[in-house]
Amino acid sequence: ATECPAKTGIVEADEQTVEWIRARRPELSAEDLRAKFVAPDEGATYAGGVHTIALDEILPMVAHPGDPDRGIASDPKNGEYIEKLDQVKIDIAYGGSCTAGKEEDLDFYAQVMREAADAGQRVAEGVDFFIQFGSADVETYARDKGYLDVFERTGVKIIPPGCGACIGCGPGVSTEGDQVTVSAINRNYKGRSGPGRLYLASPLTVAASAVRGYITDYREGMFAG
Repeated sequence: ATECPAKTGIVEADEQTVEWIRARRPELSAEDLRAKFVAPDEGATYAGGVHTIALDEILPMVAHPGDPDRGIASDPKNGEYIEKLDQVKIDIAYGGSCTAGKEEDLDFYAQVMREAADAGQRVAEGVDFFIQFGSADVETYARDKGYLDVFERTGVKIIPPGCGACIGCGPGVSTEGDQVTVSAINRNYKGRSGPGRLYLASPLTVAASAVRGYITDYREGMFAG
């Protein structure tokens, strides 16, 4: 919404939202929650129209340094776009923050790093891979799932919950202008997370890139053989 530029974006809640909240606040009834949700009026019209997006057709993306809008497909099959990316070597991989430090995001980081560990691989030499939990609850979730052991074995550096690299604070921030970061934070404006070049990517892409040592999208079985 900020890049549009709008004040905020509103997503209509669904039953999955109800289930998520009730799992954490069981004293709240589903009926009470639904009554509090913001929903469009019946027959509402939208000035910009209604746009339908087939999510299963979207390729993995990265955004070039300095502009969240400069997204290109990082799928190697798409030669036109991957040539523009051209195996960018990285110094820092950062996963976490409020944007990509949720339980599901930790599932993705662990999925990639466990697969790498099973293939005898770990974070690439010369790369620092940081993961920061979005909250204390997420940290507990990761510990209960056994993810911390996977991260430790594969060379991931863990940061306690809190605001971090996306506001230029703490580990994961570049310190030199020639450093390259691939990060799952929400914005990569120049200087926001240090003086280096910062590419935005998904948790899967960040983790896969940390193992490879250059920006690449994740594909199941990519570390085998």
